[in-house]
Parts: sequence; C-alpha cells; structure tokens
Amino acid sequence: LWWGQRIPAWYDKDGKYVVAENEADAKKSFTQKYGVDDPQLTQDEDVLDTWFSSWLWPMEVFKGITRPDNDEINYYYPGSVLVTGQDIIFFWVARMIMAGMEYKNEVPFKDVYFTGMVRDKLGRKMSKSLGNSPDLLQLIDKYGVDAVRFGIMISAPAGNDLLFDDLSPEQGRNFNNKLWNALKLVKMWEHKLNQPGNEEDEGSGQDSFQAMDVSGFSGTVALEENGEVSAQASKNDFAVNWFSNRLAEAKVELEKLYGDFKLSEALKTIYSLIWDDFCSWYLEWVKPVYGLSIEPSIYRHTVSFFSELMHLLHPFTPFITEEIYHLLDERNGDLTIKQYEAVAPPQEQILAAGSLLKEVITGLRDTRVRSKLKNKDEIKLYIITETPGLYTSVYHILSKQINANAIAFNTEALGHNTSVVIGKDKFFLETAAPVDNSEQKDGLLKELKHLEDFLLSVDKKLSNERFMQSAQPDVVALEQKKKNDAETKLRVVRESLGDL
Repeated sequence: LWWGQRIPAWYDKDGKYVVAENEADAKKSFTQKYGVDDPQLTQDEDVLDTWFSSWLWPMEVFKGITRPDNDEINYYYPGSVLVTGQDIIFFWVARMIMAGMEYKNEVPFKDVYFTGMVRDKLGRKMSKSLGNSPDLLQLIDKYGVDAVRFGIMISAPAGNDLLFDDLSPEQGRNFNNKLWNALKLVKMWEHKLNQPGNEEDEGSGQDSFQAMDVSGFSGTVALEENGEVSAQASKNDFAVNWFSNRLAEAKVELEKLYGDFKLSEALKTIYSLIWDDFCSWYLEWVKPVYGLSIEPSIYRHTVSFFSELMHLLHPFTPFITEEIYHLLDERNGDLTIKQYEAVAPPQEQILAAGSLLKEVITGLRDTRVRSKLKNKDEIKLYIITETPGLYTSVYHILSKQINANAIAFNTEALGHNTSVVIGKDKFFLETAAPVDNSEQKDGLLKELKHLEDFLLSVDKKLSNERFMQSAQPDVVALEQKKKNDAETKLRVVRESLGDL
C-alpha cells in the first residue's frame, strides 16, 4: 500500500513544466511542447497524499468541516468502534485520530477492531498470482450466503489471521440444515397440536410411566405418579426451566464476549447453545411420544426459545434466521430491527441439575451400549444416592431418555444385571434381556486405576508439610474436598466391580 504518490510534474531550470508518467515521456513531451532537444528536467519533490480525504471521513460524512457544529456532527461524533485492517493503521487510523484532535479536539472513536488477514489453509496470503483466492460467488452458490458468513466468522478469532479453506462454509451449511430440521420438527408438533381435540390437552404428550413395585426391597423408595411431583413432571417443567436458565447463562456470556470484541467466540457459544443444548437435549426432553401431541404450554415455550435463539444468531446468519423467525409465528416486526432485552442472571442450582441429568443420561446410555443392550430393551433403574431429591423433578425425562419403565431409589444392593457409577451415585440396571458386562468391567477397572492414582497425588500434597504451612486455608480445604470425593467414588467403583 502507498501512503502517497509523487506529483508527476517535470520542470526545467526556468520553471517550464510538463506532466508525464516517467522521465523519458516527460522529455519527449517537453521537446514537443517547447522545442528544446534533450532537456534537463527535475521531478516535482512534493507528494500527493492519496489518503488525505480519508483523514476527514469521521467528520465530513456529517459535514463537520464544511458546516461545523451542525446537528448531525454533534450527535454522531465521536463514534464508538472502527472496524478495519491492521495493514492501514498508519495510512488511515492514525490520521483520522490526528484530524479529529486537530478539528474537534477529540478522537473520533473509542475502540478499533482489527480484522485478521484472510489466508489459505497453508497460511499464505491470498493472491491472484498464487491462484489461492476463492470465488465467493461460487461458494455462495454452492453453500448459501449464510453458510459462507458462518464459515468465515467461526474461524476468525479477534486479532488473528483467518486460515480459510473452501470447506469452511460446509460447517455453516450443516448448521443451517440443523436449524431447518429443528423448524420442521416444531412445525410438525404445531400441526398435530392444532388437530381437533388437542388444543387444550395439557397432558396429551406425556409418556406413560409405571411406578416400580418395590415391595420386598428394604429401604427402597419408589417415585410414584401422583400429587405435585407428577403434575409438574407431566408438563416437562424442568426442561423448560433448565433451558430458560441455560439461555440466560449464554446471554450473560455473550454480553461479555461482545464487550471484549470476541466475535468468533460469541458465534461458537451460540452454535453450541443451539446444536447441543436446544436440539440435542431440550427438544429431545420435551418431544412427545409418537402419535401423541405436545403439551400446548410446552409448545409455546419451545417457539419462544427458538425465536430467541434466532435473534441471537441473526447478526451472523441474517437470512435463514429471519426466515425461521417469521415461520415460527406471526410477527409484527423483523429481527433486523428487534432490540435485545436486558440480561438476567441464571439460577445456578437449575443449571447444575441440568448438567447432572445430562451426565446421568449419557452415562446410562453408554452403559446400555457397553452391556450390548438394544434400544428397545426396557430396563428398571435403581439409584443409590444421598440426594434423591435431585431426581424427583426429572425422573420422567430420565426414564424416557434411557427407555426405563420404572425408577426407584434403594439403600441396599439389589439383584441386577449391570451397574455404573456416575459422580457419587450408583445406578443398577435390571432387565430381562441378555447382558454382556465385559466392557463395563474394563471401564470400571480403568476408572479404579485413575481414582487410585489421583488419590495418591492428593494424599502426597496433603502430607507435604511445606504445602500445608504455606497454602491458603481455602486451597487446603479444596484439596481435602478432592480427597473426600475421590474416596467416595473409589468406594462406589469397588462395590460395582464386586457386584459384577
């Protein structure tokens, strides 16, 4: 990049001049114009600053130079953020600051966001000579404009160069397909719900769940389908409450990321929120049994959540989000002008309960796979835990996700087919189907070795006098907690191995 261009005027000693691209052309023109053979010419020493008008851009777009103190310049100057490339810091950014201080006695912007250089996957700067510059129009035709935007933004961390691959937009296309499939699922629920007789049937989508007959098992507490717990669980209130708080948590995180100009990280946060939390967990938790309609209240919450997610994603993929937003419900306005609402802090207790539920579902599904149990094989689930209250609001979700026809709590070991340790809790699976525990045993042995090594390292630290004397009390307490937790898990793992 050139900061300036030397003026192409050529003079003789008497001040006569011609304008030409180079000295040879200047001599030829001078001879033709003045009749002087082989003239001795000198080029003008002054330089035309090609960026001069750009100095005044923050002000003159509002006529701040030609009409000082007009309403627009007083309202818009100074701005807040300038987005530009780091290769023109000297040519443009620094000069705008100089001009702003000269004419307005104030810098024209508070922050400058430097975009990275787009390079190919080998780290080379894109150029026509290398032939490594992609045709964006072809990429848009192949993947869609939103997918191309997504592919660029998610791989462009603030301040770093972007290594662009022609396959980068493919992730964006897959994500857009995920959004569209989620919309199709929700619209299918809407169609079923709008059929005659389903509009006010709040419990129509609740799957049947039988309380386990636990007579004869000492200390067993069954989850029964009556009273307040059943009414709450039948409406999937926990799923709604959890995702509402997960959405609030993400909004708090996004507000900080945007404040720090971490746009790529913000997109990754939204991507995970939609793909993992909304599609993989929430929609699965509230999905009605095949052939039945979803509860109207759950449907309304789902549409509201989906709409909020499209609002969060809109700056990155504006076209598909606007389309889905209007297909979800009748709207009076567009996403592009919709204001963001104030962010409220999430309830950590609900988030922790959701994390526990996901961990338990994942662990029990993995146990089914390791035990060679098919998805259609029903099980009875026994849970040994010191905190049974954590499961009372989620047992319908848990039973549906792992295909258990009954759940109960127990203080003693039962006759069972296989077991698994998740956190501090122990889970027994009972089924009439054949079970292969070989993989389960291998997994428990690996977990046992890991816990024994971990406990050894913690004990070593706690037995170190220097550490105990110099460490802060809260650090020592944390290490002691690690030891207690590891000992509890170790005991449960050993019991599980003994049961196998």
